[in-house]
Amino acid sequence: MNDPAPLDRSVTAPDFSAHPLAYYTWHLLKHPEMYAAFRRYTDQYRAVDESRRVSADMICHVLRFHTGLRATDDTFAVNNVLTPLYARLYRHQRPGANVPIRASQLDALSPEEWAALTALLPQEEPR
Repeated sequence: MNDPAPLDRSVTAPDFSAHPLAYYTWHLLKHPEMYAAFRRYTDQYRAVDESRRVSADMICHVLRFHTGLRATDDTFAVNNVLTPLYARLYRHQRPGANVPIRASQLDALSPEEWAALTALLPQEEPR
């Protein structure tokens, strides 16, 4: 009896290095639960003091450690290229939040490109 061949995991994500905006768009469409979890953890951290400084990198590490969020149909996990996106999306949704950002290729997006990305945000959970 022959063992079945291992299943190959599909890779549907655009190549980030070639098309960062396409990758971000794909990510928000295919895995809205990931940013929703980032937002939830960040809100929980800030609940003690809304002016509290929050590192987006720290929250992404918390996501990796506690949730193990992964796509089962793709070669994908919480990735460092998402940190600048998550930080900017969070600041967009929570103006005045003390979430520092560093320079990123996201800073070069046109207003139309940024609006298209923010339109993909998952629905807010009741606070």
